[in-house]
Amino acid sequence: AETAPAEPADEPFDEAVTLRVLVDGTVREQTLHDYLVCVLLAEVPSGFAAEALKAQACAARTFALRQAGAGKHAEADVCASAACCQGWCAPEQWPEHAAAETAVTETDGLAVVYDGQLIDATYFSCSGGRTEAAVAVWGGEIPYLQSVPSPGEEDAPRETETLTFTAEEFRDRITPARPDADLSGAPETWFGTVRYTEGGGIGTLELGGASFTGTELRRLLGLRSTDIEFSPQEDGVTVTTHGFGHRVGLSQYGAEAMAQAGRRFDEILLHYYQGTEIRRLTLDGEK
Repeated sequence: AETAPAEPADEPFDEAVTLRVLVDGTVREQTLHDYLVCVLLAEVPSGFAAEALKAQACAARTFALRQAGAGKHAEADVCASAACCQGWCAPEQWPEHAAAETAVTETDGLAVVYDGQLIDATYFSCSGGRTEAAVAVWGGEIPYLQSVPSPGEEDAPRETETLTFTAEEFRDRITPARPDADLSGAPETWFGTVRYTEGGGIGTLELGGASFTGTELRRLLGLRSTDIEFSPQEDGVTVTTHGFGHRVGLSQYGAEAMAQAGRRFDEILLHYYQGTEIRRLTLDGEK
């Protein structure tokens, strides 16, 4: 696979591209450079290793340009919502942003491509040890978004979460959306066959005689990920999750672990986005 070009372009790509960013209902114009600094401030700790920040900058640049090209927002290219586009934090709200600024500058114009096209550069906080394939989460096969190992995430602040529901609380979360699930009787009787995905998440689970996907359970129970362990007791259910986010694409804490182990940003990106290349974009549209 192709790695990043060694020499930057004579004219900075990011400074020459302007994005319309929808922030709290108002469109704010920014250079791509400034927008990416705002994304890094919102998305990753500034204390991350330089190579992890550079990997995030490339992923964020790729994601933003693909979103802008898709025309998701009629009045803007991207928005400032992490739930829709990417997180965004105004530089004036952040006292120190030199590390983010450096990461964006040192990767100017670099994007991740597959078969000559910008990829859907999805990313998330941490995976619990292995990422998930896109098909397991969203139902569509994407060749570069496959399940890959992501070691070294044990110290991620949101790697593990344990919640305890009473039997009544658990029913109240599940039954309104899925009345076909019979959650009468003791919780130990509710749980049937479970099928796991390659990434270690729940593919399907028989619950109260009904079939649930991991993504459905995550949504209904308000969980951090689909890597879920259920421990039913006589009067309730303890739920433990590993990882935080959809677990597809780049793991931010996995990238940090790789950077701490001496891996370069391009190696990090090519690990999480399988079969891709790193290309330097130019203002005339050629790569």
